[in-house]
Amino acid sequence: MKNSVQHLIFLVLFVASFVTYGQRKKPKYTFKIDEVAAEFEAQLAEKKIDTVMQAYYLFDNGRGHDSTKLFFWTEEAKSYVKAIKNDNKNSVKEFDRKECSEFSKILVYYFEKIKDISSPISKPTLSISHSYGYFIKLEINKTVFKTYLRNERLFDNDHALAKWISMIAEVAKPYITEE
Repeated sequence: MKNSVQHLIFLVLFVASFVTYGQRKKPKYTFKIDEVAAEFEAQLAEKKIDTVMQAYYLFDNGRGHDSTKLFFWTEEAKSYVKAIKNDNKNSVKEFDRKECSEFSKILVYYFEKIKDISSPISKPTLSISHSYGYFIKLEINKTVFKTYLRNERLFDNDHALAKWISMIAEVAKPYITEE
């Protein structure tokens, strides 16, 4: 009898722990913005677009609400931008693609200053805890450049990276401030 009770307790504990901690099918994306962005990125890849830049404006202490992801790309000699904005309800607003002549200027500056853009940026004199910033991923013919810069560093006009991301931020501003 004692053995049966122990087995029953063990079985109940096993089932309870399995239900509580067992493997569950988790969604592929935590935030809706990531899912929508991945779908759009796949569409660009399907079209064999070889120059794509993603500018992700997000809070550096976790993302989610109020983040915005911009895609810049060149297709048939024209440059475009498309934005996807997250809100605090984990739903997204997709903006229609629009022509973006600024993207070619952003690329020209990148190629002119690639060495300086890739060099380390000095320690800031001002540090703000929990700030927004830009995560940039530029892919050209399968060569990838990634960087991150917080908002307060955009005003560091002595560094090429800050100037470059400021150019991107100017294009992003209407999408970020859009309600």
